[in-house]
Amino acid sequence: MASVIVRNLGRIPYAYGIELQKELAIKYQNANQRKLAGEILFCEHDAVYTFGLRQKEYALEAARLERLGAQVFKVGRGGLTTFHGPGQLVCYPVVNLRQLKLGVREYVRCLELAVIEACAVFNIKAETTSCTGVWVGDQKLCSLGIQVTHGVAFHGLGLNCSNDLSWFGHVVPCGIEGKGVASLSQLLNKTVYPDQVIPALVEGLSHTMKVECVHESREL
Repeated sequence: MASVIVRNLGRIPYAYGIELQKELAIKYQNANQRKLAGEILFCEHDAVYTFGLRQKEYALEAARLERLGAQVFKVGRGGLTTFHGPGQLVCYPVVNLRQLKLGVREYVRCLELAVIEACAVFNIKAETTSCTGVWVGDQKLCSLGIQVTHGVAFHGLGLNCSNDLSWFGHVVPCGIEGKGVASLSQLLNKTVYPDQVIPALVEGLSHTMKVECVHESREL
C-alpha cells in the first residue's frame, strides 16, 4: 500500500498554497519514492475567490470582487468561480495518480466519497449529484476542482465548516444557478471548526484512495 504524508498548515496565503502544490507536483512526478505517492495538505485561507479554466470575463469580475475586500486568482483547476475563507477546510491532495492506479474520474470520485464519509461521522447525510461537489439536498457543502500535470493531481476541495457563507452570495458558486450553500455548523446548529473535521476526512481519504496516511511528524 502506498503512503501519503498529511500536513496541517493552518491558515496560509492562497498564493503560497499554490506555489507549494506546484513544487510538490514536480517532486512526486516520479513514482516509487520510498513508496510515497504524495502529500495531503490541509489549510485555511483568508477571503479569496478563485476562477477556474472555464471562467470568462475575468478582468471585470475580478475587479468587482476585489472591491469587496477579497483577493482574486485565476488558476489551472477545472470549474468556474468558488470562494475560500476562514472557517472553510481546504484540502489539497498532491498525489501521483499512476502510483495509486487511479484514473482522473476515479480519483474525483474518491474525493467525493471521502467527504461523504467524513460528513457521516457528524451524522450528516451528504451525497453527490449530477453537479460537481458534495451536497446536502440542494445546498452545496463542498466544492471540488483538480488539475493533473504529468500524472500528478493537485488543487482539491473546500469543505464549509464554520465559514461566513455570505461571501458566496456575490458569485454563482461553480456556475450552478438556483442552488444554495451550506456549512457543517449551519446544518448542525453548532460551531464546527476545520480542525475538528480533519481526522474524519483523513480517514475517509485513506479508505477511498487505499493509502496509508502518515502525519508528517512520523518517520516513514
